[in-house]
Amino acid sequence: MIKSMTGYGSGKWETEHWICKVELKSVNHRYLEIKNHLPSEFSNLDNKVKKWVKSKVKRGRIDLFLTIEKTNSIGSRLNANLLENYLEALKNLKQKYSISGQIDPIQLLKIPGMLNPNYFELSKEALVKIELGIETAVLHAVKDLDKIRTQEGKNLKIEIIGYLAKITQTLNTMDSFLIGVLDMYREKLKNRMETILEDHQIDSARLLQEAAHYAERSDISEEMARLRSHQIQCQTLLASKEAVGKKIDFFMQEMNRETNTILAKATGTKQNRLEITDSAIGIKTEIEKIREQIQNVE
Repeated sequence: MIKSMTGYGSGKWETEHWICKVELKSVNHRYLEIKNHLPSEFSNLDNKVKKWVKSKVKRGRIDLFLTIEKTNSIGSRLNANLLENYLEALKNLKQKYSISGQIDPIQLLKIPGMLNPNYFELSKEALVKIELGIETAVLHAVKDLDKIRTQEGKNLKIEIIGYLAKITQTLNTMDSFLIGVLDMYREKLKNRMETILEDHQIDSARLLQEAAHYAERSDISEEMARLRSHQIQCQTLLASKEAVGKKIDFFMQEMNRETNTILAKATGTKQNRLEITDSAIGIKTEIEKIREQIQNVE
């Protein structure tokens, strides 16, 4: 089962005194990168939060936003230093850019970190409970994110399977282009040698050997066999439960290389040259479609 690297998830934990909210935003990335946005009072949980996210997510850029809100029964303290910094910055903006307007105190209080819960007054047991609550909210958000990424992965899988099926169909069509290639080269060489040698007898064994040599230089059967092999391996990966984005991307690079070789050999082939070229270009088109989609697969 493949998963998309794009998604959104949210989780919540609430008690009589505390409300913990977690939001996760995920986009594609070459590796797994987790960026936590935690209140300063809980910055010590950074590594633990990353560990909780890694339990479900294997690849992608993850932005995690944690907010801790108090209920009316818990006091709070104003972050005076933060407030002064914002007021100073607003004052400079007004002076430098002639910005008018009044400062809304309500909006200032909504700034993250402006009002800090007085959790320092809580017991050690209460702090442990809050940490467990944060873990609960994070895991709920991760589960929600995983659900969305899985559903999007199903849609991507359907598209990729369709592109692979078109590649297989094209390869089956190309099989007919390989029929009679050796006989064609042998007849072509025979006519040429008869013209050159005129009345001299032609060695049939040598003729067959030379024809096979020329046919081999334009033979694309090995490249087609490898394309089929890579296609089968991609199908197998799509059915697995692992993170397969990087592996499928590698196979797409290999398939693209095999297709380029087919195009190079087709330039030296007179029989079915146009058909082979068109088919190879068609395969490259499907490969590029898969590579574009696979960039968003975990």
